[in-house]
Amino acid sequence: MTNPLRNLINVTCFLFLYSLSTDSMAQKAKVQKLDKRKYDIEIRETTTEGKKYEKDVFEFTPKEIVSDYFENKFKVPTLHYKTVKDSTYTEDGDELKYFGVSAKEKTDKAEEFFYLDAVIKGREITGKIAYKKGETVKKTWEFEGTQNN
Repeated sequence: MTNPLRNLINVTCFLFLYSLSTDSMAQKAKVQKLDKRKYDIEIRETTTEGKKYEKDVFEFTPKEIVSDYFENKFKVPTLHYKTVKDSTYTEDGDELKYFGVSAKEKTDKAEEFFYLDAVIKGREITGKIAYKKGETVKKTWEFEGTQNN
């Protein structure tokens, strides 16, 4: 003879554990949405007049943006980012993704940070980067580009 209370407890435990595992998988999938995307960008220092745009590639990993420009110039190979907005919109009948991205990366020196704010609309990316020492902004950049994969 089976105990109905025991069966109810077993089913409840199973459903609870199943819901935890699917929530965990959904959160992992959300983190990966920008993973493996690459953007050909043009970046320009805005604190120095007359500077021309330089070409670079921003490559997104699950938690970082990889940039040769910042690695070569400042020895900061990655910027750790977080997605602050993730939505979908329709333009000309096509459903496109919209991401707001924010990053902050400390340099090897005390109280020196890079801050990045970017907007990704469909395949286009635009944004600004600031280099601060303490509370003082030392340099700023702007960039724009297109997804290349």
